[in-house]
Amino acid sequence: MPDQVRNSFATTIRDALKLKKVMIARGLTRAQAKCPECDGMVQGRLAGPKNHMRFWCDGTCKRSLME
Repeated sequence: MPDQVRNSFATTIRDALKLKKVMIARGLTRAQAKCPECDGMVQGRLAGPKNHMRFWCDGTCKRSLME
């Protein structure tokens, strides 16, 4: 796997888990924050009894992740 792809995947996981941790601590099921990679907003939603995460950025980086 090329380094650029690996680094992009690692930062996406890092940011998604950070947002999920904050959401669970505050008791939220939906949240958004400024994207550290671009000028957009990252958004997260928790669903189900196990709090599965849907994470995406609406900015230029277009990162996304589903747990």
